[in-house]
Amino acid sequence: MGYKLFLLLNQLPKPLNRKLRSNRWALARENKAYDQLIACQCSSRIPNKPLQKANITLIRHSHRTLDYDGLVGSMKPVVDALVTCGVLSDDSWNVTGKWNVDQRFRPKSQGQLLEILIQEMPINTDQN
Repeated sequence: MGYKLFLLLNQLPKPLNRKLRSNRWALARENKAYDQLIACQCSSRIPNKPLQKANITLIRHSHRTLDYDGLVGSMKPVVDALVTCGVLSDDSWNVTGKWNVDQRFRPKSQGQLLEILIQEMPINTDQN
């Protein structure tokens, strides 16, 4: 069986619409914060080599829902952090394919939650 990584974070990246209205310094701070958070969460579970092919599942738990493009776009700092810390070789389509992104309701009193599941996939050697 291939490499598998499951992470639970108690914070969510900013929605895409808020990011589009942010300045570049605020975006850089958020990206750096996710780089550090993901590196800390998976420091002892990083694969020997960054994954060349992986399936990514990201589930956002919040009392608010986002539209689809806002949901997917908000996850970019998380996936970039997985590349930075050495879990993924790249965030390109060839490595990750389509991200499995979902959102679920969670009462505000329980706080926010982000589920991240990375599963190594076999590399297709057929060149049709």
